[in-house]
Amino acid sequence: MPDAETRHDPDVAYSKFQNDINLTPDLTEKDTSKIGKNGTSILKNASTFNKARFYGVASITLAALAGSYIYMNNAWWAGQKSSFHFDGGTGLKNVFTFGRDVKYAKNLDKMGHFYGGRIGGDLFAEAVRWSGKSEKSSYIWGAVFSSSIQFFIEIKDGFSPDWGFSVYDFMAGTLGSFYPYFQSKSRFLKAVDYKFSYWRRDDYYFESIKRKSGFQDDYMNQTYWFTFNPKRFKPKSNWPKWLGISVGVGVDNKLNDYYTGIITDYSVLGKGGYEFFIAPDIDFTGLLPKTPFWQRAAKLMNYIKFPAPAIRLSNNSRFFAVYF
Repeated sequence: MPDAETRHDPDVAYSKFQNDINLTPDLTEKDTSKIGKNGTSILKNASTFNKARFYGVASITLAALAGSYIYMNNAWWAGQKSSFHFDGGTGLKNVFTFGRDVKYAKNLDKMGHFYGGRIGGDLFAEAVRWSGKSEKSSYIWGAVFSSSIQFFIEIKDGFSPDWGFSVYDFMAGTLGSFYPYFQSKSRFLKAVDYKFSYWRRDDYYFESIKRKSGFQDDYMNQTYWFTFNPKRFKPKSNWPKWLGISVGVGVDNKLNDYYTGIITDYSVLGKGGYEFFIAPDIDFTGLLPKTPFWQRAAKLMNYIKFPAPAIRLSNNSRFFAVYF
């Protein structure tokens, strides 16, 4: 019979349920490469270190590097090549020199690098955890794998005649890659999700640039959000488990001036204004059933900001009945 604490607190019950199904086992580094053949489900985390699974995750990382190269080579670098240089100039003395990249898209691209690193760090950490590594080790390996992709992309940028290796892009991506690890160590960050939304409100990017890389460079239509859930920060509060408070940031369509001069006149870099948003948000981990499948689905859904009423704070402040 469950104890009184379990009967009256669903969060405690779910925690015990997780332990019962071995989602968070006490892990060691002993190799058990034959797991999956001895009755242990291939879908469950290995109870001890599984070398074959870990090498499989490493192979996926290499495949992701190759895929990133092919995609970026076609979208950004095709037919372009120069000697290696940093965004601020040639030589190590220019590693931290501010170049064109620190004005690019009002630096909203740095938030994009952070977001990509965060997702990569999260997914790789889950995969490494599946191989039987400890929770701490999984977060660190996940961050290393995700950061390696960010680093590889910047190395290739270093040979682009129009740009260069941006240490600030790499720092943003690396910080995002380690964000899941920081979350695991901070009570406050455990209650904060970093999210993304995109809605094509302005067609200027596609009509004027037509770059193959698609919507991820269309910064005028992107918004990045920090969502705080008070219930996750203070579980005993009466705040609804599914409700979060979001603060978002984007840029207005005066960024068109940047796109106009992207090829011939870099003096327009940095134009455009910031837009800030306040909106409610849905935390799917508190809305969906407390089962492993639905909670994993909720974690993926929490990467995206759900459409909701919002207030925009800018030179053109207004209320939106629904904003995405």
